[in-house]
Formats: sequence, structure tokens, C-alpha cells
Amino acid sequence: MNGKIEFTKFEVNEIRQLISQKLVATKDEQKKIRNKIRNLGFYFSDFSNKKGYTVEDLDNLIKDGIIKITNGNQFENKLIKNKEEENIKKIRLGNWVENSSIEKDLISNNYFSSIKNMNKNILNSVGLYCIRLKKESKLPNRYQSILDQRKHKFIYIGKAEGQTLGKRLKQELEQRGHGTFFRSIGCVLGYLPIKHHLKGKSNQKNFKFSQEDKSKIIKWLEDNIEINIVEYKGDFNIERELIRIYCPLLNDTYNPMKLQELKEDKDKCRNIARN
Repeated sequence: MNGKIEFTKFEVNEIRQLISQKLVATKDEQKKIRNKIRNLGFYFSDFSNKKGYTVEDLDNLIKDGIIKITNGNQFENKLIKNKEEENIKKIRLGNWVENSSIEKDLISNNYFSSIKNMNKNILNSVGLYCIRLKKESKLPNRYQSILDQRKHKFIYIGKAEGQTLGKRLKQELEQRGHGTFFRSIGCVLGYLPIKHHLKGKSNQKNFKFSQEDKSKIIKWLEDNIEINIVEYKGDFNIERELIRIYCPLLNDTYNPMKLQELKEDKDKCRNIARN
């Protein structure tokens, strides 16, 4: 064996990103990226004779228990925070011209409120929303331990484009229609969807929880999260950039620090709903 079988979460996330880069790189670039992966201790040839590999191959090794993930130490937790800072610098020095007013308004501590106290005038507008835990609230330890390591404590950033914030947040906070955040937080809290309800349907992703579990999730959200909403009518690509900067815990699209834990829990729920 050339490499190792135990990796920290930080190392695994680095390897995932490098594999993704390798798949679209030129041959010369692939060699350099492969060396970076091996410097982290990952040699796919230790586990398979298959030529070439993907992020899914890595995730399958983790899922099957062949590769083990360990908790990072204080030094590594500092590296995670440094990685977040690097993301911010790269994005703000790139092509995106920061709309500082919108960004500051969205993440400002002064404007977060409970679900019941959100500004009704802004709810009737299109715009952006940001979700975080209340001060004394906690997620299950599997996720809270990760959030505690993060510099930014936001758990979700989203947009209401083509519909009002009020309508969008009813999807996200009450499972009215297809709310990505609602499905994610339900999985995080350990709830399972209705069995087989997606079987034979064209849409195999938007699983739903039972009415009883749905009520419990809604109550948990009322008690444990607070939201900031901002009216916005500009280029909604800003949502993508804000996710890339702040890496909210439960955003998986556009998020450079998306969680394997969330992917595993959502895949589990989809399988229950499909089969």
C-alpha cells in the first residue's frame, strides 16, 4: 500500500475538490493534480485496478468503510477557517463585483428575527434570505461539531426569484411544495420520509415527510432558527457567490465546503422514498 486508509474531514474535502479539478484538466494539469492528491495520502490504486476514478469512487470507499474518516485536531480546524478565508479572497478578487450593501444587510446581526417576526412588507417582495440557529440552539452533534469549526455560522442562504419571499419561505419552512432546505433539515434532524411515495414517479428527488413528522420539523424550526430577509431585484447570481463565500452548512449547490454527511443522509431518505 502506497497511501493510507484514514483521513480527516479536511483531507477528504481537499481530495474531493482535487479529483473534480482533475476530471476536467488537461493531461499535464492532471499529473500535477494527481501528485497533490497523493501528497495527501490517497492512492486509488491501493483499492482498485480501475483506470481513472471519480469523487463517487472515493465516496463509495468511505461508505463501504474501506476508508475511515477521523476528527481533525486544533491545527486542522484552523486550516478549515483559513480555507474559508481563501474562498472569500478568491471570489472577491474575481469577476464578481460585490454588492456590499446587499451582502452586509443579509448577514447583519441587527436584522435576524424569528419566523413570526419577519418584515411583512419584505415578505411580499422578491429577494434573498439567510438562515442561522438561535444563540442557544444546536443541531445534532454529527452536524453541530462541524458548524462549531466554521467561522461563519449560517446554515442556509437562498433566493426568491420569480416568486415572493413569503411564498418561497413557506416552501422552505413548512414543506409547501418543494423546499430544498426543509428536506435537508428534516434529514439532519433524523426524520425519514414516507416509504415508497416516490416509486414510479418521474421526480425521484423531492421526498416528503409524514404529516406528523412535518409538524415536528416545523415546530423545531420555529423554536430554533432565525432568518434575515432582504428585498433584491438585481442579478440573482449573487446568491451563488454568497454561498461560495460563506459556505452555509446545509447548502450543497455552489458550496466549496459542502458536506458528505448531508449527501449521505439525503441519499438515505431518497432511497426510502423510492423503493
